[in-house]
Amino acid sequence: MAADTTAVTFANRDGKRLFGTLHLPVPQVSNVPLIVLLSPGVKMRVGPHRLYNRMTAHFNELGFAVFKFDFVGLGDSEGELDREFLAQVYNDTESGAFVNDSIDALNWLENEHEYSSFILGGLCGGAITALLTAQADRRAIGVLSLGMTTTLAMGARDRAEHASQGELAALRKGYLRRALDLKSWMRLLSFQSDFGTMFRSFKQAIVKKNVAAPAVSAEAQSGSSNANPLFPPAFFDVALSERRVLLVFSGSDRLYWDFDEKFAQPYAKQLAEVSGNYELHVVEDANHVFSFREWEQTMLRIASDWLTDYFVPEHKSVRS
Repeated sequence: MAADTTAVTFANRDGKRLFGTLHLPVPQVSNVPLIVLLSPGVKMRVGPHRLYNRMTAHFNELGFAVFKFDFVGLGDSEGELDREFLAQVYNDTESGAFVNDSIDALNWLENEHEYSSFILGGLCGGAITALLTAQADRRAIGVLSLGMTTTLAMGARDRAEHASQGELAALRKGYLRRALDLKSWMRLLSFQSDFGTMFRSFKQAIVKKNVAAPAVSAEAQSGSSNANPLFPPAFFDVALSERRVLLVFSGSDRLYWDFDEKFAQPYAKQLAEVSGNYELHVVEDANHVFSFREWEQTMLRIASDWLTDYFVPEHKSVRS
């Protein structure tokens, strides 16, 4: 299926011009929501290694129109991000800094192109922005999440303190593999290694032989967790309103371990109650940005099945 691509600009509520592209399948398919891909982190609308461009082409082939745009202060859009450190930008994103821009984009798409329902998607920061926007705007009937971040970047600066048990186990295996590597020993002897995380990963291996892991981690119980407090209410707001959520994680990404240990385990009972409204998939061995083509293709297949089963009219009765 061919696509008609148009470069567009629109103003957000603060009068800043935001730049984007609208990709319409030719011929257009009626009665399907428009997909809005939200920028990840400080990346512009094409995503890392142009991932969003290939996602767009794939979704156009399925008959879905796709809109991508740069948030204020990023990419081609006007404005500046008044932050000194990158972690502050990430923390702002995880706290909903770009929700207003996203709602303004939906308003523009409805006013100019008469779309009234949307699937919001994205990678990492784009995923949490999609979820928080869906909580605020009922026009979002689905969330397509890749590598959702469920923690706060500013709380994660001390990696040794906040690393999940899954991440520590993976790091420990890496340390053991590199035990005979000369460069690794040079880093160790020059004090370039992360000794805090290294110590905690091996401490975990000793302790876990004698102590069963609690359902809720000690850091969560003590209130020192770096878990994002905005994530659980937003997730359950969307799921309880019978809107659809797709969660795709990469098997080698710490964000999956964070999700499992800092959300899925503590909220297992509540998740069971909304199990029909969300799906969770893990692409084995994949890194955070699905940089190998086979990882990307697996992710696209999962997303395509979800989109087709729930949002294409002739298929909706199969799984709804």
